[in-house]
Amino acid sequence: MRTESSSHLTRRATIAASFGTVVEWYDFFLYGTASALIFPSLFFPSANSLTGSLLSFATFATGFVARPLGGAIFGHVGDRIGRKNALVVTLLAMGLATLAVGLLPTYGQIGAAAPILLVVLRIVQGIGTGGEWGGAALLTKENGSTRPGFWGGFLSSAVFAGLILASVVYVVIGALVSNDQLLSWAWRIPFLLSVVLVGLGLWMRKSLPETREFDRIKRAGEQERAPLLRAFRKPRNMVAIFLMRVGQNATFNIVSVFVLTYATKQLGLGKSQILWATVIGAAVACVLCPVYGHLGDRFGFGWVMVVSLLFQAAFAFPFFLLVDSKGVAPVIIAVTVGIAGAGAATDAIQAGYFAGLFGTRSRYSAISVGREGGTVVGGGLAPLIATALLGWLHGSPWAIAGWMALTSVIGVVGVLLVKPLREAEPEDVVPSAGPRSGSAVS
Repeated sequence: MRTESSSHLTRRATIAASFGTVVEWYDFFLYGTASALIFPSLFFPSANSLTGSLLSFATFATGFVARPLGGAIFGHVGDRIGRKNALVVTLLAMGLATLAVGLLPTYGQIGAAAPILLVVLRIVQGIGTGGEWGGAALLTKENGSTRPGFWGGFLSSAVFAGLILASVVYVVIGALVSNDQLLSWAWRIPFLLSVVLVGLGLWMRKSLPETREFDRIKRAGEQERAPLLRAFRKPRNMVAIFLMRVGQNATFNIVSVFVLTYATKQLGLGKSQILWATVIGAAVACVLCPVYGHLGDRFGFGWVMVVSLLFQAAFAFPFFLLVDSKGVAPVIIAVTVGIAGAGAATDAIQAGYFAGLFGTRSRYSAISVGREGGTVVGGGLAPLIATALLGWLHGSPWAIAGWMALTSVIGVVGVLLVKPLREAEPEDVVPSAGPRSGSAVS
């Protein structure tokens, strides 16, 4: 029986992982877009505009709060039973929750039960997403690849493809129906379409073999009994990932989610204008992510992360200057640079960078909990904090820009905290981790 080469298996695993990631993040960003444009009036209609947005973004945040729980649950499954099995379940959980959102009655139909059920479904989404990224990242790394940054970059391209798909669907539906029709029934269509994509993703993932690194450990019966506890015994790299994720994700979610509300309600721009700006930014990011990953392989992931976060901090104030101009070109430039610049660069290298900081026995659990914990603070709370800061300064965005800059600097601290794998877990170093896979800034 002929054995697949490492490069061929890595390429096949990356395709399957990336398609499933597109589906998962289509579902997740779909909810984020609806939280900004649809849910305030359908599920919180008795609140004023600002309060409605705050409540809607609060439900958006619950999905992020649930993500570390999902990381712990599926990280354990992935480290004990297998990466592939965990990823099949995460995709199924996300798909069913998204389908249920599309079928959910609104506040006007069932009253207070509607937002409560919306929160429950968002939590299920968060649990599924929390276990998704770590496992997908390992599919791109644990088959002997010597280019973990490059192949991991395609996983980030898939995240942005999910953002594009979610935005385009809303743009197209918004162009075909009136606003009343959108709020009445058409908003459900994007959520219901998810079931087709989930079916394809499940078919692709079920055909994959287990990763070679984990299969070697499983055959020897050497799985860690409590992988998360093992990771917490030496938590330094988990804390480092947490801080880096705060730094990257706060700005990303302000640029990709909060700006939808800010541009339409505060500045009076059309929904389609800001959605198309998001699509363009995500499309550019899709193309650049493997390039950023290659730069991480070539120069070290730590250096790419630091440079990107510092650029992100410097761009925070110019971002709002461009958006506040209300011009079509400046808004597109602001959102494109915000998404496809530092946001994409810091995201693209994470699969190769973070997976290279832990040994195989606890890797799924460690990177999932560390990364998703940072996502709660950086991403889930970002639109909520930004909305509150906007109200505090009576519509001025400069406190939000300051928050973006501060969190970016926190991410740099995370990079400086990283301890290379051979020092952090010398008893569990796996060969062929790729060039500079655990490199910090040195």
